[in-house]
Amino acid sequence: MAAALTSQLRSTASHPDFEEAWHRQRNTARDILRRLEIQEGLILADQVGMGKTYVALAVAVSQILSTEEPGQVLVLAPAAVAQKWVDEWSKFSESLLKPHSGLRCVAEPLRSGEALLAALDDPPERRSHVLVASHTALTSTLKDTFIQLALLHIATRRRPDRLAERAAIARWSEGRGGLLRDSRFTAERVGRLLEVSPSTWRAEWERLTYESLPDDPVPQAVLNAMEGLDLGQLREIVASLPRRSSAGIDHRLKQARAQLNDATQEIWRAVLASTDLSLPLLIVDEAHRLKNDDTRISQLFAPRTPGHHSGALTNIFDRILLLTATPFELGHAELVRVLRRLNAVQGHTAPGLHNSLDERLDRLAEVLTNAQAAAINLDHAWSNVTAEDHHRFDEWTPGSAPAEGLSAHAATAWRAACYAATSRQQMHEALRPWVIRHERPRRRTYLPGRDILPSTTSGSGSGLDIADDVALPFLLAARAQAVAGEQAHGAARPHFAYGIASSFEAFRRLGSSDELRDSDVAADESTLTESKAGTSVSSSADWYHREIDVLLIDGGLDRHDHPKVKATVERAADLWLSGHKCLVFCWYIATGKAVELAIQARVESLIWERAAQALALPVGDAQAELTRVSERLLRRDSRSYDETRARLEKFFAECVARADQKPQQGLVDNLVEIAIRNLRTPANLVRYAPLSVSISHDELWAGVQGSNPAGIRLLDRWERFAMRLAADGPDEQERVILSLLGEHATEGSDGVSDVDSSRGGASLSAVRRAHGGTKRDTRERLTALFNTPFAPDVLVASSVMGEGIDLHRECRHVIHHDLDWNPSVLEQRTGRLDRIGALAEHDGDIEVYEPYLAGTHDEKMYKVVKDRAGWFDIVMGRAAGGDESGTDREETRVPLADSIARALTMNLQSR
Repeated sequence: MAAALTSQLRSTASHPDFEEAWHRQRNTARDILRRLEIQEGLILADQVGMGKTYVALAVAVSQILSTEEPGQVLVLAPAAVAQKWVDEWSKFSESLLKPHSGLRCVAEPLRSGEALLAALDDPPERRSHVLVASHTALTSTLKDTFIQLALLHIATRRRPDRLAERAAIARWSEGRGGLLRDSRFTAERVGRLLEVSPSTWRAEWERLTYESLPDDPVPQAVLNAMEGLDLGQLREIVASLPRRSSAGIDHRLKQARAQLNDATQEIWRAVLASTDLSLPLLIVDEAHRLKNDDTRISQLFAPRTPGHHSGALTNIFDRILLLTATPFELGHAELVRVLRRLNAVQGHTAPGLHNSLDERLDRLAEVLTNAQAAAINLDHAWSNVTAEDHHRFDEWTPGSAPAEGLSAHAATAWRAACYAATSRQQMHEALRPWVIRHERPRRRTYLPGRDILPSTTSGSGSGLDIADDVALPFLLAARAQAVAGEQAHGAARPHFAYGIASSFEAFRRLGSSDELRDSDVAADESTLTESKAGTSVSSSADWYHREIDVLLIDGGLDRHDHPKVKATVERAADLWLSGHKCLVFCWYIATGKAVELAIQARVESLIWERAAQALALPVGDAQAELTRVSERLLRRDSRSYDETRARLEKFFAECVARADQKPQQGLVDNLVEIAIRNLRTPANLVRYAPLSVSISHDELWAGVQGSNPAGIRLLDRWERFAMRLAADGPDEQERVILSLLGEHATEGSDGVSDVDSSRGGASLSAVRRAHGGTKRDTRERLTALFNTPFAPDVLVASSVMGEGIDLHRECRHVIHHDLDWNPSVLEQRTGRLDRIGALAEHDGDIEVYEPYLAGTHDEKMYKVVKDRAGWFDIVMGRAAGGDESGTDREETRVPLADSIARALTMNLQSR
């Protein structure tokens, strides 16, 4: 394992905004390389947005270049963020690697085992050195027809009836309707391929079809792994294939095809677990997903058993680097289980260490258990500390005796804090070899409860009021929750209180067969994992549910009447009107849709209200007049358009020249087109132009320079964006430009809003939504769009956008419309905006809105999650998940004293 940082890494970042971060990242990479010299692996746990990807890539590059012939490093990432690794490599290699390093990354993530093995089998002259594969690549089903046929070839190779069996396979291979279900594989081609070795199939295929394959269709590692497998089940299926046609042949072939598919899938998993590979380093992103032993991804690290499909990643890698921003979201036992995945490295125990990995982790587990017991003891003792005693803890120091005059409960808490501090120090020392963690500077302003309302003075400290005319549904829902709880007897209860606090739409979906809570697994990666536990309605609670339905349907209440939806809409619309972007997170699918539609309606209303006011016309007339103004100023055949375009061309050319000395006229032309497309919309004219019936192109230009109702100098935003894009590589430029000009979305509000069909380009809708049912490529386009100063301005998102996504370039406002019992969930979501290069670095703090309804279950959740956030890193493994069990004391106790919190803080920064 390389111990030194490669000299091919630049010592300074190409952009001054990243200089400090790159210095820290280089030092961290250097520390990781030193540690990997003497141990099997470790966890890089830098807080969200600190650039773990760049640190990991610096380690990977150093390892790849440490040998005479560059090797390969595998990055395993969740399917939803695998593309981000490929994109980040492009930025990393262009800005932080010296020229002519010769290193390559895969062009797109590897999402199947066959694609991964093919990439490992590439010849040196076109080999990718950084392989990015999805977590599911090695657990996905086999789809490659060549590999399926290779299994049949080997299964029949030494059979006495080999010729007849292979003839049967070929006979019933009739394209899509045949055994292999591939239109390219005719009976003639299959017959010929079965006659020759799979190692020659590339050349044979070209003779048969006159088509060139990019590589050997069956990687050598796959062929080697197939040799030692038991293919008896496959041979039985082949032997039972019909030799001639008959009346029931279609049914028999259908059965044979199903049996053949089941057998090949089972054998394929065993193939993946039997490959003989040797790679220096594995990097696992979002490694907290390895916390449970019985999950598919964890089974990849299990010991290998002959003929079994576990252990596909075992005995392949010299070292493993695990990445997770939330190591202390895990219980101490779960953290140790994640570290035990390091047993998958070749040779297990690192050289120079006398104790095995398991022995060292057993000792770590013992220390963590003791520290947790001390922290839990403090947790319980602190619940009895009163507000009167709280100020006395300003005098507390580790090892000190309780102050005189303390109550008995406070004295107990004092001693518990001393013991916890001692145990914490021992835990700190035990964790240091295994975990590196850096904390980001604090740059957030939290606005809870009614502080979300634009009319409220910050710091009100109270929740949103429920108006009398909508109070009855909330009262009935509270009663239904209580009745359901009484009848649950330990079973999960209906989420009445959650649903009614989120939106009326979410409440009405409870108890139905519809999807309720969104998933963090997208529909195109897996099926939506919707937990229906607790959604059935008990007979007594059912009456309340029906009564609320009557109120919501016949009583005329809709999404606009819900107090929290109304508050979220009001804040999002106010931010939009002021020229700011806003990210809104929702828990329920129905709530996300309701919030999207409500914000769209409010923004639309504001557009025409402002237009009518500026143009001094009734709303109906203002709509037509604003269209005429837009056409007069920015229609392509107008003099005003030519003047504005010339100004924009000059402006963007200067921006691009400052960022990059090379001429980029194509980029300038695209930026001009994008700016004009956005500027001519009603949404932007009412905000960024000094609007009047007679507005001139000079006044329009003054508007983009800051003379507009929003008080925003658009040119500053466009300049930052243009310079950033000019400094990016051509691939990133193309991706962003295509997102801004070339998107052709057709879904409605359930996926993405309609595009500007008259221009055939990207949607110019101010409000968009992404959830578990939104396709991956659409989510990626939305991410790219939101990171520009152009539409959309409001993104309503579910948990699928809450992890591993960058949304920080042009936004510093987030609304957690729905809270969560687990503070790390909220931290991950806020972290989408709190990253290196964030808007918040130069445009004000990130504003985090946490609305909750006063006097309801919603307020209890807010108080509990805030209490948990304060204790989260202190008591590892506490119940901070998805329920409210045992939360009464957390709701009411006083905050932990600052003196104790400081003493319990760990410093796991790199040295």
